[in-house]
Parts: sequence; C-alpha cells; structure tokens
Amino acid sequence: MRKNMNKVYNHIGSIPIEKTKKMISLVPEGKNYKALPEEYRGLYKYHEALTRYHSKKPSLTINTGHRSHFHYLYNRIPTVRESARLQSFPDDFIFYGNKSQQYKQVGNAVPPILGQVVALKLKEYLRG
Repeated sequence: MRKNMNKVYNHIGSIPIEKTKKMISLVPEGKNYKALPEEYRGLYKYHEALTRYHSKKPSLTINTGHRSHFHYLYNRIPTVRESARLQSFPDDFIFYGNKSQQYKQVGNAVPPILGQVVALKLKEYLRG
C-alpha cells in the first residue's frame, strides 16, 4: 500500500472523550455495545454503536463518519488512512478537507480495487 511513499498522509488519530474511551475498553474484539455490562447497554440504540473491528475477519462497511467503529486492539477510532486502506486506497492517494470531510470521502467512495474489477468486466461486455 505504501508504493514507496516516505510519508503517510491522513493518519492523524482522534482521541475520544473519556466516557467513550471507557465504553470502548469494555467491548471485546469483534463485538459491539451489546457486549457491554447491562447498566451501559441501554445508552446506545444504533445497532452498530461501539463496534470493535475483529482482527481476523473482514472489515465492517466503512461509513461516512459516524465513527462508531473502533480499532480492534486500541481504544480509538481508526484514522482516515486506516479506513482508506480497508477500502483499498494506496497511500499515495491523499484526501483533502477537514477530518470529517476526509472520512466522508472514504465512506462514500467505491473501493479502487472493486472499481477496477467492475470496469474490466464492463470493458469485456462492451467489446463483446
């Protein structure tokens, strides 16, 4: 993914507030708010709230910035670059704008590898 890049762009972390950080720390890998102790479960209604990625399973869908998915190991939100890598963007693709706009760009994008496969199939069909 690096493509001989010397610098990694869009890799600035976000540190959640202490309350959120505490809640994240209680969620095991691959689980969500439903795995929280009973007294905390009722605080969340969104079905993907506080979802921790699983290191051995495919990624969840990258969303446009709800920031409800968390790193599989660390108690933090994945960076724009980490989300972009999950979408198959190489590191030489730079996202611009503020962090919310960058997350939105990644979440709204067609993953480049998927786009390439679809384009090649369309090309075959159009030649056909």
